[in-house]
Amino acid sequence: MKLTNFELWMDDKILERGLAYLKKGKVLNLTTSDEIHYKALVDGSEVYHVDIYLNDEVVVNAYCDCPYDLNEYCKHKAAVLYALREKKPEKEGLTTIVEPEEKSVRSILLNQTKENLIKIILDVIEEFPDIEKRLLFQFSSDEEEITSAKKLIQEYINRAKHRGFIDWRHMGQALQGAEMTLQKARSKLEMGNSQSAVLLSLTVLSPVVKMLQHADDSDGSAGGIINWALSLMDEAVTASLDFFSEQDQKKLFEAILKEAQKALYNDWSDWRYDLLKICTHFLNQKELRKKLEKQLDTLLEKAGTSWNAKYDHKEVKLLQLDIIEKCEGLDAAKRFIYENINISEFRKKAIAFEFQLEDYKKVVELCIEGEEADKDYRGLVKDWKEYRYKAYEMLGEVEEQRQLAKELLFKNEFIYYQELKKLYSAGEWELVLKEILTEFGRQKYHSSAYVSILLQENLTAELLRYCQDNVLTITEYYPYLIKDYLKEVNDLFIQYIMESADEATDRKKYRKVCALIKTYKKACGTIHSHQLITELRERHKRRPAFLEELERIR
Repeated sequence: MKLTNFELWMDDKILERGLAYLKKGKVLNLTTSDEIHYKALVDGSEVYHVDIYLNDEVVVNAYCDCPYDLNEYCKHKAAVLYALREKKPEKEGLTTIVEPEEKSVRSILLNQTKENLIKIILDVIEEFPDIEKRLLFQFSSDEEEITSAKKLIQEYINRAKHRGFIDWRHMGQALQGAEMTLQKARSKLEMGNSQSAVLLSLTVLSPVVKMLQHADDSDGSAGGIINWALSLMDEAVTASLDFFSEQDQKKLFEAILKEAQKALYNDWSDWRYDLLKICTHFLNQKELRKKLEKQLDTLLEKAGTSWNAKYDHKEVKLLQLDIIEKCEGLDAAKRFIYENINISEFRKKAIAFEFQLEDYKKVVELCIEGEEADKDYRGLVKDWKEYRYKAYEMLGEVEEQRQLAKELLFKNEFIYYQELKKLYSAGEWELVLKEILTEFGRQKYHSSAYVSILLQENLTAELLRYCQDNVLTITEYYPYLIKDYLKEVNDLFIQYIMESADEATDRKKYRKVCALIKTYKKACGTIHSHQLITELRERHKRRPAFLEELERIR
């Protein structure tokens, strides 16, 4: 579940009590050291510890040591989630309290004998079997932890299935094993055991990706877990690469590469490329570089037959460029970029090179070629034109700037209207503005850029005609017209409200009509609005729900 919509997963009563706890100041302490693991104290019948784990906006796990067991979420967790959503850790330091010693579970346990502690733990395990799994995994030996992690992850996934499918309500349960594994991986990394952190994170990927084939991940929880595992792997490798022996580097590289080669990533290629990107950290070993290059060549061969061939080709080429930049230097990278210039990302890199070299004519050439090559992709054509405009500016070619600025303006890029004004003298501008308005007038549908020009130049007569052609816009633009065109504005409001009332068929739509009337009242005054309401009552006297809504207008 996400922090933005966690209410969907909780009982209304729990949410009500959690929010009340927050408002009463019962969230006594809320801290984090890494913006992933948040710790809190919540004052209830005792002071309870709450732990929340976040991956960006995804709540990957939540714990509370209160005895509530009727549901996965208690009011203490709800209170802390509300506090997190309000960004309390960033905005203010909440008062830390010292827990009363007589209520401290820690103090009670410290006074128990070893035999009593074992008995307490075994009793708790008997009542809560999941704790046994957590303990066995937490204290598994280094030799057993990967096997234990795989078993734990799969057990939770299998348990969440119903008739072979996991619906969105049970995704949290399904991912608990993966979450525990990543928490352990994080602990390993913090203790300096980066190798174990990588291997544990790697263990999460396959079972969770496979799970997506028979699960509803509409809230992105599984995707969040996978991205967390990948980012943890990348962090572990980059933080400790210099301390790994060549043998350890080879072991980790081959484990990551083997994962990326699995067929299950054919439908989730972004994660495959993320794994291969991590592999580029190991390029200091020529043998590993050759293996990675061979894998990329294989992917290029397969890309020609894939359903997403163009995307796959681009991603592989970008990885090859990354290798060349790291291993062969700038000149080799530039040659490779020009060899693949028809890939838009490479063209942008080439343009950046030429801007640095101040070869603006080459920039223009690259942009014109790009406009032709990508003529079916409006966004890219806009990018190439904007780069070309900047090059013309650097070259001082004013006429080319004027022509291109007009092209962009007529494609609804209002910012180039400001650019155009800079390129003409005050004496020239009046005629140019007239030409621009005439050209916009020829268009079947007026763009927002056209309206912005009317507003900036205070062309109220033209703006009125625009509103008359597009009646619903009167609610937005009446403040610019009301001074000079009160009658016309009044007529447009009445026309729009009458038409909306005639089309309304339920209470929700009646309320929208009433909202329009309130805007009309603000624009044209109480007398006019009362007259209109009277007419609407008579016209729609057989619609009691509408009449009720009209009565509520003040």
